[in-house]
Formats: sequence, C-alpha cells, structure tokens
Amino acid sequence: MPRQPRQLSDSGIYHVMLRGVNRDAIFLEEDDYERFLRTLALVKAASGCKVLAYCLMTNHAHLVLRATDEPIGAVMKRLGVRYVHWFNRKYGRVGHLFQSRFRSIPVENDSYLATLIGYVWNNPVVAGTVTHAEQYDWSSRRHLGHDSILVDHKDLRELLPEGGLEELATCVPPDRDETLDVLGMEPYPTDLEISELLKQACGASSPSEFCELDKAIQKRAITELRARSASYARIARATGMSVSAVRRMHVAALGR
Repeated sequence: MPRQPRQLSDSGIYHVMLRGVNRDAIFLEEDDYERFLRTLALVKAASGCKVLAYCLMTNHAHLVLRATDEPIGAVMKRLGVRYVHWFNRKYGRVGHLFQSRFRSIPVENDSYLATLIGYVWNNPVVAGTVTHAEQYDWSSRRHLGHDSILVDHKDLRELLPEGGLEELATCVPPDRDETLDVLGMEPYPTDLEISELLKQACGASSPSEFCELDKAIQKRAITELRARSASYARIARATGMSVSAVRRMHVAALGR
C-alpha cells in the first residue's frame, strides 16, 4: 500500500515525533542526548529551520519546528541520517533506529501551538521523571529566559499572544487527557494501568513479588512495559527497583 502524502502546514510549523523501532530506546546515555542536540543544531544551520521547542525522552523525541528554506521532510532526513549513522556506529548495531517514518502534525493556530508547547515541555512531568518541567535536562524548557543557540524563543514569543510564553512557563500543567484530546494523541499509561500490565506480563502483583522473579522474566516484563510507552520512572515505581536499575535491565534485555 502506498504511503499517504504528508500533510503540509501553511504556517510551516510542525509537531514532529520520532519513536524508536519497537519502542526501543533511542537514547541510552547522556552522550546520546547531547549528540542528538548537536546534530539538530547543525541541521538547523544547514536548513534554516527554526527550533521552537523540543523534549527528548528515552524512546521518543518531540520537536516543534518551523520549516523555512527546506521542506520538513528534507530537514528530518538530514537529522535522522546523521544521528542514526552515529548511533549505530557507537553501539555496533545495524538497521533502522526510528519506527517507520517520522510523524508530523501541522500547527495552524495560536491556541494549538500554546497547548502543544505546554505538552512538549511537560512530557517528563507526565512520565514521572521530574516534578517540574524546568528540572529536566533534555527539554527546551530549561533554556527559557537564557540565551540558546538552538532554541528560537524570540520566534516562539512572537507567535504567541503577548505574555503567552511566560504564562505557559508558570501555569500548572493542564489535565493530561484533555491535552492529548486537543492534540489528537494517544495517552501514556497511568500507574494503575502499568501495574496491571506488569501483572499480565509476569504475574507479579506487587514490587515484592516482582523482586522474587527470575532475572530473565524481569527483563521480559520490563521490555514489554517499555513497548507500551511506560517510562523508566513509572516502571521503577511498579517494580520497586531504582530508575537506573530498570534502565540497565532494559538495555541488557536489548542485548546492547
């Protein structure tokens, strides 16, 4: 079946999503996040695109880009080819890193853009990784109010109503389900849903039961939860393990 043509944005602004193939990790170490952002900066310089916001999570990335001199497809091809080539060489792997082609949603009005920026910034909060969006190292939110060669906050400020950017930075994160409904996106599993998924994957109904399981069973269960978009932080709460231990077990399960 032929691919559907990509929907183009009259404004040139897109919400771009990259997800690891089989929902595997696309960032394993700090160096990987840093390399992706350096690559994004190079692509920005080469293509003339504007970076309005970003958030890099373990197995996916959100970018809010404004294409200018090059179409969004060319911009993302530059980014994907460079990062995947480096990642595969570093970890001795071959083949695709990202699931299918990237997803892009046109952003055509101020209200949608404001909701989107709040959603991107608050991804780590929803995932349980941090308490406040500005605490997360791999999101453009932490650069707000500071000079950045990567993030075009001046352009973003001009696209929003007067004072809109500052209001977004200080407001309480909106209801998750309402936000996802506005953006037309699927919700992440809740803690209760993750506990139920864990029970289905390995039979453990509590962290103590999980800790008694064979390591191979634990690895398979964690891999299954990651495939359902459960964050390391939420898996850690469900299993009673530390976030770093969950990450190490998942990486080991992937054979890397």
